[in-house]
Amino acid sequence: MSTRLERRAGKRRRSRGLVVVMAFLLVVSGVLYGAFTLTSGRREPRVAAGRPVTLTVLPGQATREIATELERLGVVDSAGRFRRVAADRGLDGALRPGNYSLTTGMPVDQVLDIMARGPGGIALTIPEGLTQDQIVEKLVTVGRFGRAEVLAAMRDQKLISPYRPKGKPLEGLLYPQTYQITREDTPATVVQAMLDQLLAVLANYDLTASPGGVRLTPYERIIVASMIEREAKLDADRPKVAAVVYNRLRRNMALQVDATIQYAWRLRGKVKTKLSLEDLKIGSPYNTYRNAGLPPTPIASPGEASIQAALQPADANWLYYVVVAADGRSAFTADYQQFLRLKEQAKADGVA
Repeated sequence: MSTRLERRAGKRRRSRGLVVVMAFLLVVSGVLYGAFTLTSGRREPRVAAGRPVTLTVLPGQATREIATELERLGVVDSAGRFRRVAADRGLDGALRPGNYSLTTGMPVDQVLDIMARGPGGIALTIPEGLTQDQIVEKLVTVGRFGRAEVLAAMRDQKLISPYRPKGKPLEGLLYPQTYQITREDTPATVVQAMLDQLLAVLANYDLTASPGGVRLTPYERIIVASMIEREAKLDADRPKVAAVVYNRLRRNMALQVDATIQYAWRLRGKVKTKLSLEDLKIGSPYNTYRNAGLPPTPIASPGEASIQAALQPADANWLYYVVVAADGRSAFTADYQQFLRLKEQAKADGVA
């Protein structure tokens, strides 16, 4: 009899224990769900940052509709967060109609600033791979600023960039995308916007890692990205070029990057689209045929595809590459003799 009662009591205790465990799991699930819903407002970007996008806002169009379209186009990462920030800033229902030239991966506050002012600005597009001097020309061409003003902005030490070592120029730090220049802008504010956009793009990556087995500073990673930008013609080749750069650095081999030679000649006012053996002898710290290691600064402004390649190189032992197709595709190898054969074939095919 006592045994039967004990069994019943044990069942009741197990039942109560099961109820407690289930209640606990429900509470934990609720907390996790709440945390998810709070954080899910920020999503991983679905498209690469910096791609030009055109958005038309109609008169009377609701902020909810505008936010949804901005998220669909990849301009912002979350429609819900865009609406919350707009409401917090008192801009719900205050976004001006018109046609906007924006880019993917923009900070929410920057988009709101533009749309609160209206599309009265001038669109300035900075393509990937331009040098600082070429970007100066782009800014002057807008017609709002004089050359002396723009050059002074490029030298302004008050401009903020955490990745700029002391004494270095802004080469490579001016992010390529489309910017809206308004009547209130100055050369300094436009240049600062370019620096800020690079910061926003780099925030998506781990700059403390050592991809390619080589320890470099974030600034040195940008140098690598700039060489990739100028060397690779296709996005698929960019991580491969990065692998070659890192493999050579690890072996203390000269990088022999033609784009650095072209940059060295550009600094002397000469544009060299094709290099001769004599051109390779130029006396310059940017001559990666003669000097070991990286050049002293970036050689151009890299886009996100090149930045990503510099931070996520291909896993391969290649040491050489040759352009082998008219579309710019390269072939990669670790064997010097095969490299020579690829060069000869490329010449025979008229692509080298």
